[in-house]
Amino acid sequence: MEGWDPNTKSTLTQIPLLTTKAGPRDGAAWTQRLKEEYRALIAYTQMNKSNDNDWFRISAANPEGTRWTGKCWYVHNLLKYEFDLQFDIPVTYPATAPELELPELDGKTQKMYRGGKICLTVHFKPLWAKNWY
Repeated sequence: MEGWDPNTKSTLTQIPLLTTKAGPRDGAAWTQRLKEEYRALIAYTQMNKSNDNDWFRISAANPEGTRWTGKCWYVHNLLKYEFDLQFDIPVTYPATAPELELPELDGKTQKMYRGGKICLTVHFKPLWAKNWY
């Protein structure tokens, strides 16, 4: 966490750590990892709400926890822009980051790929590799 600003460090210390390194193919270990993911997600969501920084809602779309759907939003000039959000957990997770999709933005920005997938190579993958894997 060196090189991060104090606010980011403070935020991360309030989120429970994920200790189980498991993916969807790992059976009971994946179930444990999924529980850890839920705890971290709940803590982060509650923290955002208490700081009036709420910007997304997601939930597992299947019992295995490998497909997620929800909404994310951004407020600019007092206008709220809301988008559908979806992603699948790759079988090689957590070594591979999920591909986040905002289908409504398909083709509307250079940071998007077909299907509304966010460009991970330049914009998201370095952050994922450094901090979550």
